[in-house]
Amino acid sequence: MFPSRLAIDVMSGDYGSAVIVQGIIEARRLCREPFIVHLCGDVKKIHESLNNLGISKKEYGSELVIEHCWESITEQDIPSRVWKNKVNSSIIRCISLQKQGAVDASISAGDTGILMGAAIFMLGRLEGVARPALAAFLPTTRTRPSLLLDVGANLNCRVNHLVTFGLMGYRYFKTFFGIKTPKVALLNIGKEPSKGTNAIIEAGKELSKSCNGYMGFIEGSGVLLGEADVIVCDGFMGNVLLKACESFHVLAQTVLGQNKKLMEQILDNMAILNPENYGAVPLVGINGVILKAHGWSSSKAIANAIATTLIAVKKNTIA
Repeated sequence: MFPSRLAIDVMSGDYGSAVIVQGIIEARRLCREPFIVHLCGDVKKIHESLNNLGISKKEYGSELVIEHCWESITEQDIPSRVWKNKVNSSIIRCISLQKQGAVDASISAGDTGILMGAAIFMLGRLEGVARPALAAFLPTTRTRPSLLLDVGANLNCRVNHLVTFGLMGYRYFKTFFGIKTPKVALLNIGKEPSKGTNAIIEAGKELSKSCNGYMGFIEGSGVLLGEADVIVCDGFMGNVLLKACESFHVLAQTVLGQNKKLMEQILDNMAILNPENYGAVPLVGINGVILKAHGWSSSKAIANAIATTLIAVKKNTIA
């Protein structure tokens, strides 16, 4: 078995490079599948982080490759131009390595706009994709989760964007789970054909023609019930819904704190909602495997982001 090759933006995230490096080391201990990591970032900080973890150069050898990146991205940089103006920044180096074929996938906890811009201009969109989207799995009352997209990459969406999200989600879910015809639905305020914004109504008409699995509209109450495999919405609505669901863990600990056994059971069943457990979400519609981690990712989240990425690479979930 050939090891998967990953590029990781070590300089991203709110907690600094040390947490990212620690997550990489944790992943090496937890993941059974072999993989090589290209650590993109400041070489001094990377060496310092490895030394603090007791990892010597002999130990990481060729399995941990350090890619020195000396440029930093500032608030003055235009996100859509960073890929061209800051080629020696860590987030751009990841995508560059992927473009060169040196790695199979990239992971970053950095700015979503910069990551998406670099991916679009350097790797390109898949054929027929107007805009890439971020996708996330949500737990359901069924045996498998649902896929929600977009969850934050595109706040304002036209009809063709929503239609593309539906088709991309359909392909991704089909590949990931091996489901012949996933059910696709548009998130709306009602199931009636006449309800919703003009964009949603028109997108529904188009999806009914172009997507075999399209089933119509789904209300928010049906999301966690698993009424659809793939749920489509704009990034504004999707991000709000995802973060509301993620807060369930805090709510459960507060409300059910006195019943420890019940709380643990519920949290175990809803583990997929915990960002630390899935680590990162895929950017679909790009000609390559790219995953976006939370900015406030812990070392555990980074380790799980790597585990998620290894699955994506293995199943070739480019959609």
